[in-house]
Amino acid sequence: MQIKNSMEKNNKYMVGFDLGDRDAQISFCSVQQPEAETVPAVAGTQQYNIPTVLYKRRGMSQWLYGREALRVAQEEEGTFVEHLFSGALEDKKTVIEGTEYDALTLLTLFVKKCFGLFSVIAPTDRIEILMFTARRSNGRVVEVISRVVDALGLKNTKVFFQNHEESYYYYLLHQPPEFRLSGSVILDFQEVLRAYLLEWNRRTTPVVCFVTEYEFPECPEPVWEAEESEKAGQMETLDEKVLEKIIGIFQNRTIGSVFLVGSGFQEDWAKRSLQYICRGRRVFKGNNLYSKGASYGASEKFCLTKEGKEYIFLGNEKLKTNIGLQIVREGKEVYLPLLDAGMEWSGAKCENEFYLESGSSFQVTLTPLTNVAPEKEAAGKYPVRYEKVELSGFPERPAGAARVRVSMSMCDAVTLHIKTEDMGFGEIYQSFGQVWEQDIPLQ
Repeated sequence: MQIKNSMEKNNKYMVGFDLGDRDAQISFCSVQQPEAETVPAVAGTQQYNIPTVLYKRRGMSQWLYGREALRVAQEEEGTFVEHLFSGALEDKKTVIEGTEYDALTLLTLFVKKCFGLFSVIAPTDRIEILMFTARRSNGRVVEVISRVVDALGLKNTKVFFQNHEESYYYYLLHQPPEFRLSGSVILDFQEVLRAYLLEWNRRTTPVVCFVTEYEFPECPEPVWEAEESEKAGQMETLDEKVLEKIIGIFQNRTIGSVFLVGSGFQEDWAKRSLQYICRGRRVFKGNNLYSKGASYGASEKFCLTKEGKEYIFLGNEKLKTNIGLQIVREGKEVYLPLLDAGMEWSGAKCENEFYLESGSSFQVTLTPLTNVAPEKEAAGKYPVRYEKVELSGFPERPAGAARVRVSMSMCDAVTLHIKTEDMGFGEIYQSFGQVWEQDIPLQ
C-alpha cells in the first residue's frame, strides 16, 4: 500500500480543458493512466459539460458557477452572467450591483472554479501539462486564455493551446490503428452544423494529417416547436437538409468513422441522415471528444509516442513549410532548420546570428509539405524553393566580417516575415544600426 501511495504521489497529469461560450469540459490522463478520462460536472454521472455561466447572489460576495448557477438563477433574485468567453474576447464589461467587472475577470473566476472539480482527482500542482482547446486558437483567443492562466497561479505547469481540429487529430491518434486507415468525419452541431473531414496522406514520411472544415449556416441548431405535428415537420426538413450536406462531403471518399457531437443531436431527428452515415462506417455519439483530444495532445507534449513520431498534423493554423538556411559549418555547406512544418504559425519564431560569407544578401530555403506531386511525395522528394533576402546599402566588409541578426516570424499561416539587423564586427567594424525587413509568401 505504501508503494502505491508513493507512486500516486509522483504521478503527473496531462489535462485537456475545452473552453466554449456555452460549455466547458475537463479531461485528463496521467503517467500511470494513459487513457483519457473526463471529469464529471456532477459526481457519479456522465454529465461532462460545465455550463459557462456565473451567478452572483444579491448582497453577498458569493459566486456560483455551472449547473448550480443555472439552478439557483431560477430560484433567487441575483445576477446571472453568461457569454463569458465571447465577452472576454470582445473585452466587454458588466455592471453588477453597482460594481463594474470586465469579462476577462469573470472568465478567470469561472475557470478557477472549474479546476475545483479536478482537485477531486489530484491537486492542481500535479498538472504537468495543461492544454486548452477551443473552436479557434487565433491570436486573440491565445491572448485571453494566457491572461486567464496567469491568474490561476499554475507555476510549474506548462500550458499550450490547440483548436478543435487538432484535438480531433490527437483523439484519433490515440485510438486503435484501424481508425487511421481511412478518413474520418466529425459532425459538430452546436449553433450551426459544422463538419470536420480528417484525411491521411500516407505517401509522406511522417504521414501528414490534414482537416477540411465545412460550415453550413443554412442548418442552424433547431429550436423545436411545442406542437408535436409542427416539430415533426421541422425534424423532417432538418433531416433532408443535413442529408444533402453530408452526401456532398462523403461522396467519392473513403470514410471509416463518424463522430456526432453537439447539443443539436440530442433529439432523435436524423433518421435518413443516420441511415446514410451508418452504411459501412463506425458511428459514435458523445460530447467529450475535444477535451479528451486536448489531454492526449498534452500527453504528446509530455512524451512523444510512437504514433506521435509517425504522424504530423498540418491544420489551418499550422505552418506547412519547413524553413531554414544553407550555412557553412567546418568548411561544409549544411542545412540549418529554423522553423518546422507542424508548428502553430502564430508561435513560430526564431532569432539567430550569422556571418555573411560575402556580398549583401543571403538565401532562405523553403520546403513545402503540401500540394506536392504524388510521385515526388512517394519518393520523399519535396520541391525546394530558395528566396533571396537583399540587404541594400549594407556596408562593405571583408568576407566573414559581416555579422547579422536574423529574426523570423509569421504574419499569417502563409507569409514569412524576416527582420535582419547589422550587428557590426566587434570594435573593428561598428554597427550603424541598420535594419532590413521583408515578407516572403510561402505559397
